[in-house]
Amino acid sequence: MIASNLHRLLIMMALIAIGSMLFMAPAHAAGSGMPWEAPLASILASIEGPVARIVAVIIIIITGLSLAFGDTSGGFRRLIQIVFGLSIAFAATSFFLAFFSFGGGALI
Repeated sequence: MIASNLHRLLIMMALIAIGSMLFMAPAHAAGSGMPWEAPLASILASIEGPVARIVAVIIIIITGLSLAFGDTSGGFRRLIQIVFGLSIAFAATSFFLAFFSFGGGALI
């Protein structure tokens, strides 16, 4: 008796699950982007532009010359290294990718 009721309950739950899946409306994943994508895209466009490339190259030259010929010690040397690293990071999106023969996203 208990096995019969349990069997009937399982069949009823399976039918309800199958029926709800058959009559479900399809969910279309065609929504718009997240709200922060547009501001981040504009920041990326300003970082990738030719002005940013020129500024980064000028900063690389100035910091390289100051490291090579300047009397740097202590905190000032660390500050120059930070500026040098940041200029390389900002130039990497548009300058160094040309060395690897692609300029945008790489398809793997």
